Amino acid sequence: MILFLLELPIVVMALLIIGTTVALAWLIVEIVHRTHLAKLKPSFRNMLPPLGGAMMAGYVIFSALVANTIWHEKEFAEQAVHQEARSLSFAAKMVDAQRYPEFGLAIASYAKTVTQQEWQSMSDGIENTGAQQILDNLHQTVLTGLPGLPEEIRRSLTATLKDVEIARQNRLMAATDIIPGEIWVTVVMTALVVLTFSAFAHQHDLVAARIMASLFGVMIGSMMFSIIAVDRPFIGKVAISNAAMIKLWENR
Repeated sequence: MILFLLELPIVVMALLIIGTTVALAWLIVEIVHRTHLAKLKPSFRNMLPPLGGAMMAGYVIFSALVANTIWHEKEFAEQAVHQEARSLSFAAKMVDAQRYPEFGLAIASYAKTVTQQEWQSMSDGIENTGAQQILDNLHQTVLTGLPGLPEEIRRSLTATLKDVEIARQNRLMAATDIIPGEIWVTVVMTALVVLTFSAFAHQHDLVAARIMASLFGVMIGSMMFSIIAVDRPFIGKVAISNAAMIKLWENR
């Protein structure tokens, strides 16, 4: 479902999520209004508005914390991509391209494989073995190949390729959905609880109940949209760009 939403234009995605939440809120209002559950004793009915307001405030705070965590993870993933690209570029510049052309070509091949093949598959938790093999070969080349390369440059290359490996693993870990299923269950269940309490709190006035359901639905839908939009940071309309990696092989 999330993958389907991420493929939509960003405005359509927002309207669909918010519209669905508002429609669900109205449905809950209608269910409460049409059943005997709406016939609450005054003592209970008077407790619902302040309790529902407190629940809504708690839900907003909880959702804001989740959204903030997601956006920080997106920044972390973007930093990993740029670190990987910078380290590869630095490694290529340390080696004489005229004397060792195969080294630069291998870096370009790795970048091309990542951008054209791994960029999509990693969001499904699938690492491209071809890209990893190229990186392993680069490590081996630095250790045993490149005859005549000064030892200090060889050591620097080894350290730089380790940085590439770390950045690559950070990118792969950040590529899959960030929010575990248990958190999504909590987000959805608490949203249903808040909407239900709102319906009970205004069950004596159907018009007021629908207005509050619409307002709460827009707020909850907006929070869910901000979370879903970056749940998988490498796909969707707000995805992290692979331009930094593309430059490594387009300029060869």
